[in-house]
Amino acid sequence: MPNWAEGTLKIRGTKENILNFLKNELLGSTYPIFLNDEVEYKHRTVEHEINNYGEYVFRCEDGFYINNTRRAFIYNTELIFDLYEDDDEIPQIEIEGFKQAWGVISDNYVDHSKKYDLDMKIFAFERGIEFTQEIELCKGKIVKDVAEEHKDYFWTVPFAGLGG
Repeated sequence: MPNWAEGTLKIRGTKENILNFLKNELLGSTYPIFLNDEVEYKHRTVEHEINNYGEYVFRCEDGFYINNTRRAFIYNTELIFDLYEDDDEIPQIEIEGFKQAWGVISDNYVDHSKKYDLDMKIFAFERGIEFTQEIELCKGKIVKDVAEEHKDYFWTVPFAGLGG
């Protein structure tokens, strides 16, 4: 059983690019199908819609898996975003419930950032091994990848109960 780096994933880009990323790269969590002596894994269905308030809603039983990552998940069954686009502000969203096994691997997000022309920022906390991570990608390039260990983790780190 792994320790989990847990936190938040922020995404910034055009409304169209953010939605394309969410629709194509947020897969449903997996479940096993047992066939004789073999096990096959399928992804649960992800539903998405625009609700009565104009918000974008993504739903999946048991949460989401971020495609092409080593065990990165969103532990929420429903994600709701306001994505307004105007001349003064670049659309951005924050996804809470982000977890990746053992620690965040920044390289897992380079292709997503490049393919969808997005900026991404990940803040993760791991209370078991007592470290935090801050990762930032801009248009497919890693511009920040900092892991920091803490001697007095509980006192010095906000959200000290996350991860582990």
